Amino acid sequence: MRDPWNALFLLALSVGTAAFTWRQGLPQAAVLFLLGLGYGWVFQRSRLCFASAFYGKRELFRAILLGLTVASVGSAVVVALGWNRPPRLPFGLHTLVGSFVFGMAMPFAGGCMTGTLFRLGSGQAKSLAAFLGILAGNGIGAAWAWRLTEPLLEVGFRFHVADFFGVWPALALNLAVLGFLYWRLRPEPGPRAPGHWHPLRDPWPAWLGGVALAVLFVAQFAYHSALGVQLPLARSALWAAQALGAPVADLPWTQFWGLRVPALDPGLHLDVGLITGAVLGAVVAGEFAHFRHGNVRELLAGFAGGLLMGVAVWVAVGCNVSGFWSAVATLRFEGWLYALGLYAGARVGLRAVEALVARGVL
Repeated sequence: MRDPWNALFLLALSVGTAAFTWRQGLPQAAVLFLLGLGYGWVFQRSRLCFASAFYGKRELFRAILLGLTVASVGSAVVVALGWNRPPRLPFGLHTLVGSFVFGMAMPFAGGCMTGTLFRLGSGQAKSLAAFLGILAGNGIGAAWAWRLTEPLLEVGFRFHVADFFGVWPALALNLAVLGFLYWRLRPEPGPRAPGHWHPLRDPWPAWLGGVALAVLFVAQFAYHSALGVQLPLARSALWAAQALGAPVADLPWTQFWGLRVPALDPGLHLDVGLITGAVLGAVVAGEFAHFRHGNVRELLAGFAGGLLMGVAVWVAVGCNVSGFWSAVATLRFEGWLYALGLYAGARVGLRAVEALVARGVL
């Protein structure tokens, strides 16, 4: 049942939260929270899940490619104007291994990182379990997996396409790859969209979600940074562990990335905004599930998948967003390397889940 009054209340509360945050001297957190609302709404309304795309749903994959085309052009303009520049972390074997493990975990979690967040906002019980696993996994990955990853960064490649060829040739190369993949992934025949489409009540076409995601991404990149969701989750997990007495200040991960009080971390405000935007979209459309319909096995599988994804992001140093989307959108080669591992892992994980379902385990 659609609940417009609750939706209006949630919207007013969200805008008020952003205004309060701004007045507290945290303008970046306020802006990222509002951008997060937009991301959450777009993901929820368009069902734009990277996991489903890598499982083989061509409509979603083409939407992601279309969005990356728009985002690549926008980020190239941002870089050319000197407003921002992409991060330059080394990549290599750890990128491929971590993305493979991340992809393999997605079918168990029931979605990618952002897919889990927007389904959490939609009130899905399995996604809540997966999100708790992601939080725990981020803490474990930061505390232990990073000890293996950091030495690999020292021997990783530091090649950046735009630095070598220039921004515009790098953009042309990126667009050529995106265009080829878009052409190869011809759309599958299916039912046509209804003639009378309502943007609030009806699901969005996937292509519209891809373009809207790209517009939000370019705005964020021009203002603050490329899109990423895992770093503030890891910082929050370690901050909570520190509050409970764990000695996290001397961890190699902490020395590299630093800790922040969650309330003062702009990135966490974006994550909270993303979940809130998904709640808003689900409530407006009458799709909020109230965390029902979750059996114990499904919840355990979701938690285990989220846990493994959370660990894997600190092997690959990125999730499906920062490791793949943001990297490709900012003309970084490692995004394509991440995509390769993600695709291979997703195929393996999907077959494993199908086998467990056939045996009655899941």
